[in-house]
Amino acid sequence: MKALITGANKGIGLAIAKSLGKSGVKILVGARNESRGQETVKKLSSQGIAASFIKIDLNNFDTIHNAAKEINELDLLINNAGIPDSHKTDQPDLDQKKMISDYTTDDLRETLEVNFLGTHEMIKVFLPKLVKNGKIINITIPIQPNDFWHPLAYQTSKAAQNVMTMAYALEFKNMHSEKQIFGIMPGGVATDLNGHTAGALDGYIKSAEEAGEIIAKLALDTENHNGQIVQFDGKIITDYEAQIH
Repeated sequence: MKALITGANKGIGLAIAKSLGKSGVKILVGARNESRGQETVKKLSSQGIAASFIKIDLNNFDTIHNAAKEINELDLLINNAGIPDSHKTDQPDLDQKKMISDYTTDDLRETLEVNFLGTHEMIKVFLPKLVKNGKIINITIPIQPNDFWHPLAYQTSKAAQNVMTMAYALEFKNMHSEKQIFGIMPGGVATDLNGHTAGALDGYIKSAEEAGEIIAKLALDTENHNGQIVQFDGKIITDYEAQIH
């Protein structure tokens, strides 16, 4: 099997690559930065995992199209890369204390362009490369705002991505295709985007390695997850209405 993982040079993407690679899946390390991507390939190879680098920048569609020219066939497309907000040098990438009124149009536009439009381009371009029973997996997040979790740009972009996941899934079903597309919510994960550490919040925050194992297990199982948004504990999310009390 062959899997293309975007944002595979660090964090959850790298953890997915390691977990799938240990199961014998050949890994295509999708990353914007070639030196970091090649370094990741070396690390994976040293662990006995077959891996190669492929340049992909969700904000540069030319890289997506060029990458597709290098790939003949794909079993798994895992859309992991994304941004939580427009980058600012003096602020964290994911600022959970940011007021909704502080989001600018540029914040929303940049986040949507990467997480929604970039992911859409990945799916559109690589769909013809998928094998008959290939799978597309979009890594996603809870989209219901609450007192603790309401990053507007991030949630809005992922909500749009989830709708896209369901729309493609419906089309697969209506076409009687064996292909699947579904979303996975790994839950709270310690990454360099949020500054959390594994085990924080009374154990709620898991390590990237734990998240990678959960995602890899779902990617390789034999169940039909087409159209589903699957939580880290296996729960299928069916309620998308905000719970405001």
